[in-house]
Amino acid sequence: MEQNVEKQEYETPSLTVHGSIETITQGASGTTALDAAFPAHTPVRELTFS
Repeated sequence: MEQNVEKQEYETPSLTVHGSIETITQGASGTTALDAAFPAHTPVRELTFS
C-alpha cells in the first residue's frame, strides 16, 4: 500500500517583541482586591475582574 503524502517545508518559529512585560500588563491593574480577599464559593457576579 503506497501513500502519497506531500510534505511541507519547515518554517522556523519567530518571536515578535511588543514591549516590556511591565508596560503590557500595566493596564490589567485597577483593583486592590486579590484572590485571597474573596472567600471560597464567592459567586462569579461578585468577583472583580480588571
